[in-house]
Amino acid sequence: MTLVILLTLIACGQTRPDSKGISKVTVAFSGYGCESECPFEVLSIDNKLTATYYGGQFANRQGYFKGTISQENWDSIQTRFDKFIVEGIDTTKYKKTDHPSVEFFIHDGLRKHRTRFNENTGKMTNEDLDILYWFIKIASRTNLKDTDSLTFETSWQYSTPPKTIDK
Repeated sequence: MTLVILLTLIACGQTRPDSKGISKVTVAFSGYGCESECPFEVLSIDNKLTATYYGGQFANRQGYFKGTISQENWDSIQTRFDKFIVEGIDTTKYKKTDHPSVEFFIHDGLRKHRTRFNENTGKMTNEDLDILYWFIKIASRTNLKDTDSLTFETSWQYSTPPKTIDK
């Protein structure tokens, strides 16, 4: 009985590892769902400070790009995206649905865990959206170089033609 109590106290006393455990963040905006011209784009940044970006239709920067971000930027990414691992995404505030869909992945290297989320941004809180839009704008503030095609774990960033109905 003493051993059980001791193990329980040890387990309860351990705190969750800090956000330094995030090893990769990827965010993609689909461009679909808007009444206007929303961009198809994806940005992925890992703990080796490598940034890869794809800008598709309606993106300010079109094509495939790769580069390096600063350690300060990475530390800020970990702090902001740790919120999603701890608290999750708030989609209780239903708004309009004519907003782009977002898909993102957060890799937590310490626990070998991957958080995946996809939702119409019109259903998300402004606080959550601010983090996602801040992240995707890193691509425009970073010196990324043209590169050949890249592969991303997301699927929404690629523009696909609408299906036609045969009559």
